[in-house]
Amino acid sequence: MRITGVFFVIIFMIVFMAVGAFGMYFYQRNYQPTTSGPNMQLAQSDQQELDKLRGLKSDVVSLIMLYGQVTNVSGNEITLSLNQSNLSFKLDPQASVASVDTSSENQTQSSASVSDIKPGTNIQVGAQLSFDNQLTGYSVLIVK
Repeated sequence: MRITGVFFVIIFMIVFMAVGAFGMYFYQRNYQPTTSGPNMQLAQSDQQELDKLRGLKSDVVSLIMLYGQVTNVSGNEITLSLNQSNLSFKLDPQASVASVDTSSENQTQSSASVSDIKPGTNIQVGAQLSFDNQLTGYSVLIVK
């Protein structure tokens, strides 16, 4: 009698798993996501912006030049501002930093350090856009 009870439990479990597998198959076959996925339709302006962004990730684009006044420095993240537009980027730990004095005709360039980058400083940054859409700065020129 005990073997019959175990047999019925095993049969019940198999049937239960089969019904669950069929339900999952039916759900996945008929479910059509409406907010994301490869079949999602974007507005034309959004698609144009996305195409521009993809172009910046191209191997042809080696550097993106950023210019502005530093408004915030938090660790390795720097925020620039120019004409009321703000943009943040992460500074690579191995980034080269230099400064240039533009106050005279004989502009001189000298080495500088990351600690010289402070709010109010004008900088020019050579950056790249990574595949996770993050800007990373690799060279910084402090403009005095």
